[in-house]
Amino acid sequence: MSVKLEMKPTSVIKARLGIQKGGPVHAFFTSSCAKAMDKYVPFDEGNLAGTVIENGEPTSNVRVDTITYSQPYARYVYYGISKSGKPLNYQKDKHSYAGPYWDERMWSAEKDDIVKEVQDYIDNGGK
Repeated sequence: MSVKLEMKPTSVIKARLGIQKGGPVHAFFTSSCAKAMDKYVPFDEGNLAGTVIENGEPTSNVRVDTITYSQPYARYVYYGISKSGKPLNYQKDKHSYAGPYWDERMWSAEKDDIVKEVQDYIDNGGK
């Protein structure tokens, strides 16, 4: 006895679940990362962090697959080195986890929470 199994293409299954590249789960994941990353972004007057998170919510600089810190000095702050090549000293009074490579540091510390958030989002039908 044999059984014939017909399945939809992977792309159709992914789209139904919302897990395709650029889909709603992808957007939710990026938004969750931006929110979690905020406390790792150096904060003096809020101009750098504020380009991504404003009043606790992602701005237009958070897209489906990118998070853009649009201040002209963002690259220096991200790498922790000033224009003159000296190491930066980050203030911690407003963002206590502030420092360089904030995306990597956030992911190392909070990936389990973000994965759970995304799974809950999927389990709740994208709500």
